[in-house]
Amino acid sequence: MKWILRALLVIVAVMVLVVFSQRINQPANIKISQIAKQMETVEPSLASDVISDEDLPPEGTRSLFDHFVAQHDGLAYPFDRLLAQIQANSPSSEAPKTVLIPHGRSLLKGQADEALPRIIAAADYEQDNNEASLGLKARGQLFLGFVERANEIEVISYNELAGRYEFQLVQNYCADCVPRIVYAQRAVCSTCHEGKAPIFPLRSWNETNAHESVAQSISDARGNSEPYFGVAIRQPLSAPERIDFLTDIANFVPVTQRLWIDTCGEPGIECRRLMLSLALQYVISPGSFREDTAEAEQLRVFQRQHMPAKGIAVASPDLINRDPLAEQQGLKGWWRKLTTRQIKLGEGATNNEDLSAFEKLPPLPSELDPLTKRPPIQIISAEDLSAVYGLAALFTLSDIKEISALSQFDMARVRHRVAQMPDDMFTPQAFVRVRMMNAFLGKDRAYCCLSTDEMSEPITSAEPPLQISQHMVLKEFERYCFACHRGNPSKRLNFMSGSDEGQVLETIRQTREIRDALDWARYQKTDRANKLMPPTDSVQYQRLQRDGEKGQEALKQMRDTVPSLFGF
Repeated sequence: MKWILRALLVIVAVMVLVVFSQRINQPANIKISQIAKQMETVEPSLASDVISDEDLPPEGTRSLFDHFVAQHDGLAYPFDRLLAQIQANSPSSEAPKTVLIPHGRSLLKGQADEALPRIIAAADYEQDNNEASLGLKARGQLFLGFVERANEIEVISYNELAGRYEFQLVQNYCADCVPRIVYAQRAVCSTCHEGKAPIFPLRSWNETNAHESVAQSISDARGNSEPYFGVAIRQPLSAPERIDFLTDIANFVPVTQRLWIDTCGEPGIECRRLMLSLALQYVISPGSFREDTAEAEQLRVFQRQHMPAKGIAVASPDLINRDPLAEQQGLKGWWRKLTTRQIKLGEGATNNEDLSAFEKLPPLPSELDPLTKRPPIQIISAEDLSAVYGLAALFTLSDIKEISALSQFDMARVRHRVAQMPDDMFTPQAFVRVRMMNAFLGKDRAYCCLSTDEMSEPITSAEPPLQISQHMVLKEFERYCFACHRGNPSKRLNFMSGSDEGQVLETIRQTREIRDALDWARYQKTDRANKLMPPTDSVQYQRLQRDGEKGQEALKQMRDTVPSLFGF
């Protein structure tokens, strides 16, 4: 009997030691709001002056996601349609890389489970160049995280002109809601995304449905093995592996921008010219590129003059692998359940702005918590040629073919072409692949995702949604029209914008085309039927059909709001 009692005492002592060790490894009262406040202090450098860290993108620039939505005339719904749109833009119909994560580490972790897991999607394609335009580089530049229960998509996408990744939210993303595309608080996002780019766990990605146990738990909870918003319940390990690779690519882009600006100083024109020349030489013949040439040494000389004394740190995009199912099993899992309050489904933040609710959730062990400061994966010194390789990675395969054809694989031709490029291409500013390609090739081609002339004004998540209390006819526009025509990145389609209901109503009244677009009785069976709103393939049209006579009355009220062209 005594030996049993001793054994129990030993077990209890071991478990107490385990719990104590976990507790001391956890951040003491770590709060995301406090970390975010600390993140607002940016390390002073030339790059931090050149590349904005404001929530909204710099004037005249927008995210790739905004351009994508504007060029498709609005935000696709539901989520599988959005994924299909991304796939349709791929020359080879390459679907976005996707995984399902029932128990993750995002701000919305309390809103996902096996029945409604979080979806992570990453675009993985490049379009070919042609005589009129340069092809879109979406690979490593567009990432989505969708949580159905939260009605929210987290978006990270590249801003080509600004040289930075943008953090956005699609709020109210559900069937009977008016979605809002807003820019998130960068300081909050940067608490976990230290490199201001996407992050992802290291192998073996036990959080994802690439593991059979996770896939089976999702299938059991959903009661079937059908795809979830087009995403297969079972994924090969190659899916998270590819997403991990794409996040690594993405994270070196901000580093490359800083190397381009800071390691050459101001003005640094000849330094950047040499940096580009070496990058293009590496691009067209990586096998013959050498780091011990006179040119490479000259770049090091430039870098020694301007590189920060401590070097440039490369923030880690990697989270330690976590196995949520294993955490619930065995003696350790039993003890954890006994000593730690378990998260109930729906607890915590319901959106990315609800920080106080998120902070009330039990913390993860510090080594697994994205809020824990991670050591940099590399410190780049003046002796490194990381800038050369980083610049080379910004070009597409189609770019490389054009560069190779023009230079005929002759390094002297590359040096000559770069030497002929205008000095203003090499001043301290973001490296823009499109501009550099056009300048090197002597062409003036367009790019899908630069001009903002036809785009509406961006908004932040702090801007409140419209409150309707006086002009009740706006409720009908809200029900059938706002989803596409309020907050649309396309200026042409954003004709129901405005900060208050009076302004919105006045904007609507001035858009006379609305009368015809809503006149189903007159145009339904004519050649103008394709211009009627809401579109027949939309959720709003289905709602209009379900509403029957009430829907027809709503159409009349909305049409009557807009003065007739011949009104007296």
